[in-house]
Amino acid sequence: MNHIQQPRRKFLRVGVVGFCTAFFAQLPKLSFARPTSSGDKGIVVREDEGTHILTRRKVPITIKISKAKQGIEGISFCVEDMDPGRKMRVHKHLNNDELIFIHKGEGTLTLDEETIAVKTGDVVFVPRGIWHGLDNTGTENLRMVFQYSPAGFEEYFIENGTPAGMPAKERSDEAYALTEKKYGMVYRDKP
Repeated sequence: MNHIQQPRRKFLRVGVVGFCTAFFAQLPKLSFARPTSSGDKGIVVREDEGTHILTRRKVPITIKISKAKQGIEGISFCVEDMDPGRKMRVHKHLNNDELIFIHKGEGTLTLDEETIAVKTGDVVFVPRGIWHGLDNTGTENLRMVFQYSPAGFEEYFIENGTPAGMPAKERSDEAYALTEKKYGMVYRDKP
C-alpha cells in the first residue's frame, strides 16, 4: 500500500462509520421507526368506519387512522369530500408534512406561490411550513384522501369540528385561534 492509499482508506473508514453512527442514532426519531400501540399487528379500517366530523366550514371529514384512536405516531389518514365550488383556505402546518391524493374530481391547488390544476389520481406532497389550499373547480364532488406525518394534527378537526349528526359546536374566534396555535395551523388570510 502506498502513502496515498493509506490516508484515503482511513478517511473512508472514518466517514462511513460517522455516517452510520449519525443515521442509526436518528432512527428512534424517524416516524417510520416509531412503534405503534396496535401491537405491531397492523389494522384494518373498513369503509364505513372512522371518526366522522363536520368541520367549521361544514365539510365532512372522516378520520380513519389517528394517533389518539389507534396509537400510531408516524402517520394519520383522513378523507374529505368537497362540494363543487368549495374552497379550502390557504394555510400551512408548522409541525406536520401532508400527503394529498385526489381520489375523485378535479380542482385547483395552491402550493406555496403556484396554482396547479389537479385531478383524479394526482398526488401532492406538502412539506411542513408550505402554504397550500384546494378549490373544487369541477362539477362533481372532489374526494381528497390525505395523511399527516407525524400523526396528531387530525385532532385539530375533532377539537374544532362537530361529530356528524350532532348540533354544530358554538366556538369563539379566540377558541379557534387557541386550537390553531396548539396544532401549528396558520392561515394566510383571515376569514
